[in-house]
Order: sequence, then C-alpha cells, then structure tokens
Amino acid sequence: MTDSQQRQLTKSGASVDRIVGTLLGRISTGSLGPGEQLRQEDLAKELGVSRVPVREALQVLLEQRVLVHQKHRGFFVAKRSHRELRQYHRMLELIEDEVIASIAWPTADTLAHLRSLNDRMLLVADDYDPAETLTLNREFHFQIFSLSPHSIMVDELARLWRLAQPFMATRMIASESRRQRVEEHRDIIDRIAAHDRPGLVTAMHRHRESPRLTDSTPETLADGLNPVGAPTS
Repeated sequence: MTDSQQRQLTKSGASVDRIVGTLLGRISTGSLGPGEQLRQEDLAKELGVSRVPVREALQVLLEQRVLVHQKHRGFFVAKRSHRELRQYHRMLELIEDEVIASIAWPTADTLAHLRSLNDRMLLVADDYDPAETLTLNREFHFQIFSLSPHSIMVDELARLWRLAQPFMATRMIASESRRQRVEEHRDIIDRIAAHDRPGLVTAMHRHRESPRLTDSTPETLADGLNPVGAPTS
C-alpha cells in the first residue's frame, strides 16, 4: 500500500468516526428522535463528505442497534418496546451497582467539578431545549463511573447509555424533573464526600428509579412498534 493510499484510508476512518459521533450526539440529545429516518444523501451534503463514509457510519450504528434498516426504505433511529427498555434498565442497574461499589474516592478537585456540573444543570433547568441538561447529566455520571477500575464495565455503560438516553430524555423535559435530578445529584455528591459507600449505592438506586427508564411515555415508544409499524419480536 502506498503512503497516499494509507493517508486516504486514515482520512476515511476519521470521517466515519466523526459521523458516528455526530449522529450519536443528535440521538442522545433528542434532536434525532426514535423512528426518524436518516437519509444518506442529505447527511453527506450536510456534513460535507461523500456518501461512502456516511453509509459506513450508518452500518456501524446499525450493528450497535442504535439504528434499524428497512428494505427499500433506509435507516431509522431505533424504537424500543417496553420489554426492551426493561432489559436496558436491568442491565444498567446491575453494571452501575458493580461500578459504584468499586470507585476510588475522588480528590477535592473532582468533587468540586461534580458540584460545578450540577450547579450548571440547575442554571439551565428552565431552558426550553433539554440538550444541555442531558449533556451535563451524562458528564456528571461518567465522571463518577470513571473513578472505577472496571474500565470494560464503564465502556459497556457508555454503550447502554447511548442506546437508552433518547428514552431517558423523555423524562427530563419538565423543569421540575430536572430540578429533582439536581437535588438527587447533591445527595450523591454528599455521600461521595463522606466516603459513605452504602449510602451512595442507596442514593444511586433512588436516583435511577426516579424517574425510571421504563416509565417512558407510550407516545415515545410508539407502543413498541418499529419504524414501519410492524410489531417488534
């Protein structure tokens, strides 16, 4: 392989990664909702790339089950049935418990950063668009998860959060719900600062259950139907 060919492959791979990251960001913040179609030609034009890396990025997200593909129709953001959401909720519960039980107690600087993230969440609690709240919420939790030595589990949590966050977002639209999460975050920070591991696990359970992932609205879940209306298996 020539140097020119190697550079082209590297550039193509970088483009695919960038497109995957862009689409995941849009799905996580709700700007691309469950059941919404992604058109290769439109994405290529918008992102300033050829259709090849777009197609490869969509295939990556298809393999991750973030997207579904319908013959003669194209790619759609996956919808989830209540049964699927219950499974995500249970997996998140099991893995998060293991990760939280293993975290190293953070430095004063890390605690200050957690408080800063939570303060910023309060400042944007009344924003019409919940995108910044969702971003800050994710950063808050993964700042804590990253204190664990169980890196493989943390990577799996990141994958599960990508799949589940559009449905988590439906329960964080109201400002009252966002403010409640800020209060729960304060309790979590206090438990960490006190090195109270049993209390931290309890606080995280309470936080996870209020609101629960499986409480997503029927309208969002489309009664467990896929993008073309066929019942899920």
